[in-house]
Amino acid sequence: MKRKFTLAFVILLCAFELELHAQSRLKMELYGGPQLMYQRSADPIRNPLNYHLGINWLYGIKDDFQLVLQAESARANFNYDWYPNFPSTNPAFKAFYYDSFGNFRLGLRKSWEKGSKAFFIQPNVGITVNNYFDFFGADSTSFFLASKESRIVGNLGVEAGVKFYTGRRNYITIGIRHQSGLNSLNSAEIFSGIPRQNQILVERSGTYTGLFVGYGIDFKGRTKEEKETAKLEKLDQKTERREDAWGNGMYLSIAGGLRFRPTSERVPNLEFSHITSEYQYLLGYTKGRFSFESGYGRQLAYNRLQIPGDVVQTQQGYSVGAIPLRVRYHKIIGEKNRLRLGSSLAGLVILGTRGLSNIGQAGGNGNGFTVYSLDSTPLEQTSPGKMFFNAGLFAELAVFNSSMLTFTMSRNFGSPGVGRENITGTIYGRPVNQELTGTLDGWILEVGYKIPLGRFFK
Repeated sequence: MKRKFTLAFVILLCAFELELHAQSRLKMELYGGPQLMYQRSADPIRNPLNYHLGINWLYGIKDDFQLVLQAESARANFNYDWYPNFPSTNPAFKAFYYDSFGNFRLGLRKSWEKGSKAFFIQPNVGITVNNYFDFFGADSTSFFLASKESRIVGNLGVEAGVKFYTGRRNYITIGIRHQSGLNSLNSAEIFSGIPRQNQILVERSGTYTGLFVGYGIDFKGRTKEEKETAKLEKLDQKTERREDAWGNGMYLSIAGGLRFRPTSERVPNLEFSHITSEYQYLLGYTKGRFSFESGYGRQLAYNRLQIPGDVVQTQQGYSVGAIPLRVRYHKIIGEKNRLRLGSSLAGLVILGTRGLSNIGQAGGNGNGFTVYSLDSTPLEQTSPGKMFFNAGLFAELAVFNSSMLTFTMSRNFGSPGVGRENITGTIYGRPVNQELTGTLDGWILEVGYKIPLGRFFK
């Protein structure tokens, strides 16, 4: 009895060790993304993008090789024109057809590790399964019967991608995949009426090309030593990213804000009507305490017409594009590289104006009397190529140890006339015929996000 118990214990211990060893090599991935399935038809169809979703089980057989078992659902669809009164093409409707295939594959993945990233390539072989209903007529005039059928064909494929490791041995995958079906699946068949009319026949084999994003889970976990090492590496990465964010080099920035025009331009009883928006995309370079940046920006503007007791906005908002040429000077506050204060000066070259339109409007006093009746006609713009200026103060705060939030208070000045238009009509019965323009002057409150390019290009 004791021998049997000892033997059972040894067998159980060996099985447990074998399970631990298997878990150290076992990984799981969930993925999905867009795909384009290749379909053939003699009829005019449209073949839009669709999706594929799947799961991978990976088992390590050598350091750089893994055996992969995949199960996936790929959706196929196409759009077509449907004529219910065929052969008459009136009326015509836009219709769509969709179907789903199951792909089951066995693959061999080869990986090339490089620090926190890895590149992989993986050939696959497998089968594509499509379950469908086969319809047939019970007689020529009454109804259809259907039987559930399955069609299975072989497939070959290959995929390649990059893995980005997280702090717990897990990882994110980004890649591209192509699968080729080795034979035809059941045809997609569209028809209308009895007997069959306006028939559309589409051949499919399960061939597609797709992009995918996935998340991989490593079931091994980390040892105590690996956790300590990862903790030190994380601290080093934080320091390196902070130095990248605050050091010399190129950066990208996106910013948006509000421009405050004089309160005299506010429409009575319409709060915030003197506030407009602006945004800009910038590429810059920092050297020491100076930064130089340029890019593209747009500012929303309005034209105003002052009439007795009122302000009329003659356009419903137009935007002016400009190229900023800006220099910044900053100083780091404190020893932890968390706050930076500075000033900026920019010249902005105007590109063009969008959104001007022919528009008419009228207003009364509430007693049936028309105070004004105005028509606006856009004129040729004279502002492209001209420059205005911006000066202000800014503060930058470190976020995510690798980028910065920028808060800016500045003022536009020296703006030429923009949004040139001609105003005709009447005000209190008196005829009006004058040229009108707006400006881009005013105070700006802006919030931006800046990320250094050095963290991506080492």
